[in-house]
Amino acid sequence: MSSSQAANSPPGSSRTARALWFEAKRVAALRTEPLLAPTANQIQVRALHSLVSAGTELSLYTGKGDLPIEMIPTNEGTRPFPIKFGYQVVGEVIEAGAATDFAVGDLVYTMQPHQDLFNIEAISPFVTRIPRGSDPLRAAFYGLFLVAMHSFLQCPVRPGECVVVSGLGIIGQLAAFIARKSAGKLVLVAPPGVKTDIAKWIGADAIVDPEDAAEAIAQCSDGRGADLYVETSGAPAALQTAIENTCVLGTIAVPAWYGSESVNLSLSSEFHLRSQKLISIQVLHVDTGLDWNWERRMAVADLFLKQIDIETLITHRFPFSEAPEAYKLLDEQASSALGVILDYRI
Repeated sequence: MSSSQAANSPPGSSRTARALWFEAKRVAALRTEPLLAPTANQIQVRALHSLVSAGTELSLYTGKGDLPIEMIPTNEGTRPFPIKFGYQVVGEVIEAGAATDFAVGDLVYTMQPHQDLFNIEAISPFVTRIPRGSDPLRAAFYGLFLVAMHSFLQCPVRPGECVVVSGLGIIGQLAAFIARKSAGKLVLVAPPGVKTDIAKWIGADAIVDPEDAAEAIAQCSDGRGADLYVETSGAPAALQTAIENTCVLGTIAVPAWYGSESVNLSLSSEFHLRSQKLISIQVLHVDTGLDWNWERRMAVADLFLKQIDIETLITHRFPFSEAPEAYKLLDEQASSALGVILDYRI
């Protein structure tokens, strides 16, 4: 049964779905799975778009990830392989359980692995209704925007501060976009080989290679160092650069995921003598002392993303039937692949 046939099956009937699995190291494949009717507390969703996480997903695909996949209940399998992992699928509700407040036709953002048809418990944070009038393609970026936004919920930018963002992936660019609204000076540090022109839309004061970071940060901070350094690249060496170029009493926010790689740091000089703060950023935890519940955070993500031409963040699109090729691309061309969208409508 094709996905289109499955979507048109009578309500309450069983259907067939296709899901992306990591079968072995650097081997992704589509599996066909039976799908029962949703329970009273579930909705059944037909996917429209999903966004591949070029950080976490790629680390799992290449066998370098040590993330406990059970932290997101919709994921399946046993690490390292085989696993079904993902967390940013946008789709349309085609069946709604009687105990939910969803209706057929609602558009939703879900923390769900890449799959063309699926049931999911209709609870926050795993399902979020997309506001009427919002672009479902833009909504695929909700999750990564939240990661970027959490850096500033935990480590706010005071007006006029010097902010540095390392890594120009989607999270890095979104973090820079947010920082630009308050920062006096903004420096972006691009990993070697990354095309820096992709971030010019942000309006940074400098976009530099890691080897030129110290000089650019010194110039933009009058020699003090960064007030806030946001490390999004996931490159172990980048974290050392952050420590060396952050000011006295400065903060280093780390939303990056380093997988199972060892991160060796020198903490005997700048980190200790400058009384720096090193803060881990995780999207499921927020400690602001204020009411930043999931719904409020999602509403802010929707508001801010409407200010961005989302096409600037998309470099590749694949029909879902060719999803395994997307991971080969990310693995082989990490410096040129940015936002990789899986499209379920073609």
